[in-house]
Amino acid sequence: MGFRPSADTTRSSTSRKRSVGNTSLHTVPETPPTEEEILQKPWKFIGYNGYCKFISSEDDFFILRRFDTLNIRIALALQDEICELEEELSELDIAYSRRDCDDLSNGTFRDDDVEERRTLIGKIAKKLFKYNEYVLQQSSLKKYPQAPSRDVKSIRNWHYNYDYKAIAAEEQSYLGHEKDLLCVVQRDKAPLRRLVDKSQRLRTLPIWKNKTKQAPDVDMQHVSYYSDKRMDGFASGVIVAVGVIMLITPIWILQAMKTLQAKLAVITVFVFAFLLILSFPMVSKPFEALGATAA
Repeated sequence: MGFRPSADTTRSSTSRKRSVGNTSLHTVPETPPTEEEILQKPWKFIGYNGYCKFISSEDDFFILRRFDTLNIRIALALQDEICELEEELSELDIAYSRRDCDDLSNGTFRDDDVEERRTLIGKIAKKLFKYNEYVLQQSSLKKYPQAPSRDVKSIRNWHYNYDYKAIAAEEQSYLGHEKDLLCVVQRDKAPLRRLVDKSQRLRTLPIWKNKTKQAPDVDMQHVSYYSDKRMDGFASGVIVAVGVIMLITPIWILQAMKTLQAKLAVITVFVFAFLLILSFPMVSKPFEALGATAA
């Protein structure tokens, strides 16, 4: 007598096969793509995940469009809507102030019998709130500095490393609006530090390299991280050294001078030079530089 499997036995066997199949899919480690595959299909293996990791790795790279023209257009449109409502309110006030009009009070909000005017004032209030909020928002937005071209260039270089294919072309085109780009988080750097940043040779010196911060595996070949702390320390050290030299050197020169005119000339030259050093290599306002020089 042959064995005939029941329906329950068949389903159980099938479910076991499926579970085994699913388990194998999840437990078998996926082989990472090769460098050649990444370069061929960066839109698949890099995409926005890799792009966002790169942008978030440095605050200076958090660059977005300000949309100046569009924001001004929206502000003007909101302004015009309020102007239209203002004209309607003015026409209502004039109409209900006429001699031949019914004696309705135009001097009360609580007992205003003109339903149209009450509705219009409520509408104006909402529009004005939106308009004022938008204007204040734009005022805050204008305080953000324009994105430095060197940072924009760094982001473009990232796209170049992947043949401009990691992100859709139309979605990376915002970088082409350089005058309209703002840096969301930008530190106030001394001019000497900015000079280091502008020079590729200076900013890529091995002494600045940050060994504790590693680029993602996919960017390892193209991206290097450098220590801001070391660069700032170098800039500060140079400024302090120059300042000390400018303060001490005149003392030794003056003691060797015989005439008063020569001493005054030395003092004038060094005061002027000290003022220039405070104004340009350091982040200081003109009146702060003058105060420090006078002291």
